[in-house]
Amino acid sequence: MFVRDDCRIMAGECTGAIPAEHLGDHSYFAYLVVDDVDAFYHQVVSADAQIIKPLAGELWGMREFGLRTVDGHRIMIGQDMKAK
Repeated sequence: MFVRDDCRIMAGECTGAIPAEHLGDHSYFAYLVVDDVDAFYHQVVSADAQIIKPLAGELWGMREFGLRTVDGHRIMIGQDMKAK
């Protein structure tokens, strides 16, 4: 279970399935929108999370970064730059 404030994501284990880290595709498990992506980025970096896409502003209007969970799932975290 991944928990942050009011957000809860339940991740299950599928024994015998190909591990997420070995799939090699470009899909993501989740895209979470937060109020302060810079603060959240610094928190996960200080917790030694595996960053797979550095924090950056994107042409589509999101400031975002990507991380990988310990079991290989990829998650994007972003903030709408217009809402900042």
